[in-house]
Amino acid sequence: MANPKDKSPQNGRVLDRTDRRILTRIQANGRLTNKQLAELVNLSPTPCLRRVNLLEQAGYIERYRAVLRPAKLGYTIRAFLTIKRTRESHRETVWQRMLAIPEVIACHVVSGDFDLLVEVVARDMEHYANLTLKTITSIDGVHDLRSTFSIQALKTDGDLPIVEADKPRS
Repeated sequence: MANPKDKSPQNGRVLDRTDRRILTRIQANGRLTNKQLAELVNLSPTPCLRRVNLLEQAGYIERYRAVLRPAKLGYTIRAFLTIKRTRESHRETVWQRMLAIPEVIACHVVSGDFDLLVEVVARDMEHYANLTLKTITSIDGVHDLRSTFSIQALKTDGDLPIVEADKPRS
């Protein structure tokens, strides 16, 4: 029996066990061919492709992408910035300016003492200093910026848990 919480607001689709197995497999390896995926979830290729298309249309699958290693591309610094904006600033303008910075790899609107939690990468401390002191703090409306540096990334691209519908949640 499907969990009522698994209904997509877009189309009311309820995930069944096969949909969940498809999502689990695609999340682990987005490069699977339809034939490989179909074999892994015990479907023939045509119904498997139809289900994947329905999951995409319903918004369960947002996109496909490769996960790159920052260090291989020369990014040795990963930092998390907490940013406050001035009350007079237009929040969407600050957000858009922040999102336009290539080194910003994640940005969240948060509750609490700060307005944004921003994850950035930099090649070295000089690059980081230029990024924060010349680029980010020059954005109109940025009032306060605090940095926390990642010493070691233990998990950066974790899979979403996909609970089987017939298993009780604890």
